[in-house]
Amino acid sequence: MFLPLGMSDFKELRTGNYYYVDKTHSIHDLLKSGGRYYFLSRPRRFGKSLLVSTLQCLFEGEKELFKGLYIEDKWDWSTKYPVLRLNFDGEYNVSGALKTDVKDQLTIFEEEYELGDVAVISESRRLQNLLQHLHQKTGQLVVVLVDEYDCPILDTLTNKELAINNREYLKIFYRQLKSCSQHIRFVFVTGITMFSKASLFSGLNHLNDISLDPRYNSICGYTDHDIDTVFAEEIKDLDREEIRRWYNGYRWLGEEKVYNPYGVLLLFDAKEFYSWWFETGTPTYLYQYLSQENSLNLDSFENCWGSREELTVFEVDQVKPEALFFQSGYLTIAQKKQPERKIWYLLTYPNLEVRDGVYHGLLQFLGTNTHKAEQDGKKLIKLLSEGDFTSFETELYSLLAGIPHQCYQGDSFEGVYQAYLWIIFKTIGVKCEAEKSTNKGTSDFILYYQNQIFVMELKMVRSGENKDTVLAKAIEQIKTRGYAEEYRNSGKEIHLLGLAFSKEDRNVVDIAHEKLADDSAN
Repeated sequence: MFLPLGMSDFKELRTGNYYYVDKTHSIHDLLKSGGRYYFLSRPRRFGKSLLVSTLQCLFEGEKELFKGLYIEDKWDWSTKYPVLRLNFDGEYNVSGALKTDVKDQLTIFEEEYELGDVAVISESRRLQNLLQHLHQKTGQLVVVLVDEYDCPILDTLTNKELAINNREYLKIFYRQLKSCSQHIRFVFVTGITMFSKASLFSGLNHLNDISLDPRYNSICGYTDHDIDTVFAEEIKDLDREEIRRWYNGYRWLGEEKVYNPYGVLLLFDAKEFYSWWFETGTPTYLYQYLSQENSLNLDSFENCWGSREELTVFEVDQVKPEALFFQSGYLTIAQKKQPERKIWYLLTYPNLEVRDGVYHGLLQFLGTNTHKAEQDGKKLIKLLSEGDFTSFETELYSLLAGIPHQCYQGDSFEGVYQAYLWIIFKTIGVKCEAEKSTNKGTSDFILYYQNQIFVMELKMVRSGENKDTVLAKAIEQIKTRGYAEEYRNSGKEIHLLGLAFSKEDRNVVDIAHEKLADDSAN
């Protein structure tokens, strides 16, 4: 049998000689529950599109495709429903691209169902006409499937104006699913993120979010049982525990952990343990957003607690980094607690593939790789440890010149430089902390090396500002906010460093250094 690599078409899978993991038990449970409007969030490459395709074939009554599956003798095949399937898998980072895509998709449906010339009316009205026409023409209620609903917003996350425009456009469009409920049999929406109902689905206040419903924990992805039975032939020559360590670990409050299907399938194909999921592309939107928020200390995400309210809401203008990481699939739920009335989740990296991949992804985002980062990190730490801050600035200038221009978004670039320093030193095993809190504030970057500690404050030189004044403020901020106070009596050399960066040059322009006196010597 063939591995279904990159395949998301249920019919193609079932008519070809491909492995297929039966998810129709979960689908049957969902459909017999009696609801009509459902939403599911899962990470990219996790089988969402295949699930949507399965639902489409089911409602269209393609019985022969379900032969031997759980749902075969449990579904009424005598009724076939008209299906509208909307796919938002294009590119939407240009104004007007979303509107054009929606128009094109609606035109295809209108031509298929001979609806006539409707180009002069709005897209939301065209959707309304389609639902009404299909109901009347077929005598059956309409099924609406929306795949990757949030792509138009994730594509524009670092352009908040465009992201908000896209969100508002979709809000009006989706509102028809509520106003046309008399024509609708079933609605299923999938995506990566969990936008609040108020912000995007304001009309669908009865949309049932099953993302964290334990009953549907494994509606996408593979279980241990799936690996051991369906793929028994593929795992014969592989270390079973290594498969778990690399690719298992996702939980959406279910008892059983789930594998990312994409990484596992590529393992079976290549017979090599690797972070395959990240080979499909670095999640640029994730790193761009985190760099803007100065939140690229990836260590801080592991074993962190977040409330259900914080982790299950995604707003364009207010996103918690932990929520973005969790909903994008880079963190999973390890534990749940509910002191009093509030639910809290302990988050962690699900497996080795993600833990390794997310670090390598940051390196790629910043235009480097592990080997180069190791070389560059060793150069920089040597210069710092020798107290050669002039050469350190020169070397840093050369290295920062290699950061791709796409990394620079928004008004401040401090997060990009902070991320670069953090990942470079992290790669060579030097202890460092970004955004470390004290009782008076939060320091930008602290580096610990042998008997020395380097406390750094990063500042952008704005138009009209003097860089010397900016550097003086940086050093003063380290002192007045006590960023180095906890190390004063450590017996180690404490170095205060102010780093000034130019927005126009997109690079470091000067460095100020001051050595902190060690009171323990008195």
